[in-house]
Amino acid sequence: MTNGTGEVPAALADPPVHRLRHDGRSGELFVIFLVNLALSILTLGIYRFWGRTRIRRYVWSQTGLLGEPLEYTGRGVELFLGFLFALVLIYGPVVGLFFGLGVELPDPGEELGGAQINTLILFFAIVLLATPILMLFYYVALFAAYRYRIGRTSWLGIRGGMEGSAWRYGFLGLGLGFLNVLTLGWTKPWADSVVFRYRLGRTWFGSGRFESLLDAEGLYKSYALAWIGTAIAVAALFAVSFQLVRVIAEDHGAHGSPFLVQAIALAIELTPLIVYQLLICAYKAALVRKIAETLRYENVRFRANVTFGDVVRLRIPNILLMAFTLGLAYPYVVLRTARFIARHVEFHGDIRTAAIGQTGVGAPRYGEGLMEFFGIGTI
Repeated sequence: MTNGTGEVPAALADPPVHRLRHDGRSGELFVIFLVNLALSILTLGIYRFWGRTRIRRYVWSQTGLLGEPLEYTGRGVELFLGFLFALVLIYGPVVGLFFGLGVELPDPGEELGGAQINTLILFFAIVLLATPILMLFYYVALFAAYRYRIGRTSWLGIRGGMEGSAWRYGFLGLGLGFLNVLTLGWTKPWADSVVFRYRLGRTWFGSGRFESLLDAEGLYKSYALAWIGTAIAVAALFAVSFQLVRVIAEDHGAHGSPFLVQAIALAIELTPLIVYQLLICAYKAALVRKIAETLRYENVRFRANVTFGDVVRLRIPNILLMAFTLGLAYPYVVLRTARFIARHVEFHGDIRTAAIGQTGVGAPRYGEGLMEFFGIGTI
């Protein structure tokens, strides 16, 4: 249908589709990485905060939308101060508790008496109590890292922002984590939808706020595949391990060298992990698609045309590259991830830049120091 002039009315025309563009080069980022590594060694690790800032600025600057690059405005000193704050927050109470209770671990080889046994019981009790606290800090760190990066990212001079409490998110994640344990992981799709909806629904860009309608509908099929497949692998592990132990006990290793037996045992132990890492890619692809489909920003909609094969080709090589190069492939892994996002994420709708005002959401004063203890995020 036309309006008499041969043009399609705007209301009936398909909305424009935009994609991010990433032009980063592995060689350029690798040079930055090597300089950062050398300076971090010379400064006993202190420079890594400024080094991470340099890497982020490069990756952000090579990523653009509508021909305009992103900008990262964070500073190394903010990350360093955040790390010092996290150091006091985590280690301060633990060290104080040990000194306050007078916990002194026995020396290796020392004969254990009643006092030493009581000390060990107290030590393990403290460790057991510290586990939920560390889980809480993990989710707090995740929220804080996300909020810091959003608040230090700008496009066309307009920055992002994020509302909400990191501690509230931490307790939410802690509760859902315990629920996952109690249900042997079967609440994970629902729990993931809750935590992602919490974060995304509190994210702003300029004067506009994102809206997330994410739920777990349609996610359980792919997750069940990973869960059941891993369970079968674990059952097979126990069956094969039992047979291996029986053969060794009966034949005293006559059927193979100790090295061969250890190699077989290691392969058996790694099987469930490998199966899970492969099968969970289907769930991750479904989750990314659902997050994009249910996300809104003003009149802009999102789409992520991600398949199981796409996630496998991204995730598995990234894991292997980092493992077999002892982290030296980090720049290449970062750029592979950035290119993946640019290639698969679409923005559907008219992005009216003139209508976007500056955000009124405050930016954090220091960096995501807790992230250092948990290694959250690629960059």
